[in-house]
Amino acid sequence: MSGWAASCCCWRCSQGHSGRRNRMVSPLSRISALLLLLAASHQLGTALLIQLKAQLAPRLVERAWAQSLAQDGRPVKPWPWADTWPMARLEIPALAESQLVLAGDTGNVLAFGPGHQRASAMPGTRGVAVIGGHRDTHFRFLRHIVPGQRIVVQLASGRAIHYRVVATDIVDASKGGIAIDSGDNLLLLVTCYPFDALSSDGPLRYRVIATPEPRQEAFAPSASAGAGRFML
Repeated sequence: MSGWAASCCCWRCSQGHSGRRNRMVSPLSRISALLLLLAASHQLGTALLIQLKAQLAPRLVERAWAQSLAQDGRPVKPWPWADTWPMARLEIPALAESQLVLAGDTGNVLAFGPGHQRASAMPGTRGVAVIGGHRDTHFRFLRHIVPGQRIVVQLASGRAIHYRVVATDIVDASKGGIAIDSGDNLLLLVTCYPFDALSSDGPLRYRVIATPEPRQEAFAPSASAGAGRFML
């Protein structure tokens, strides 16, 4: 066979191998591209869902609160699968702050607003009522509260409990938590500290301590049977 013929044969062989490789690689490439597209779509969908929740959640919580007030304080969940519901409204008139307080203080609950610690007393009952919130969102205003300011807690029944701030302090939650069995009638607003820390897993907690103002309705016995201390 001449050199020209041999080279032509080799060329055809190489073309055949190349074609087979292309036919083998092409489906894999398409599958990879499809997987990447699906992953990108999932991430985009997740981001959109988070934004949608952030915009809709406050409105749904407000609507649930209005329904609860209209139904003599019956708990109303903001969405069917929620594990919480708005149980009070917290107001600090001097700061023009108003927040709906949710039942419970798990991470899922605190993502949507401040939460009432279930082991503590209910506001308006005898004992220490504890409301916690994130320092960089719903409770970032706590740094501006000073002694002497008034706090109003409106219950779902419509009753308003008036408190007066008497002190603020910083406690180490790793050294036994925050006592709720002191026997005093107190409202504690609690958040992580420092306010400008990059990490939120430190042991320090900032507390706003308030006492009920006199000449209010008699405090009902607390139905709380929780432990004497809790960790926020």
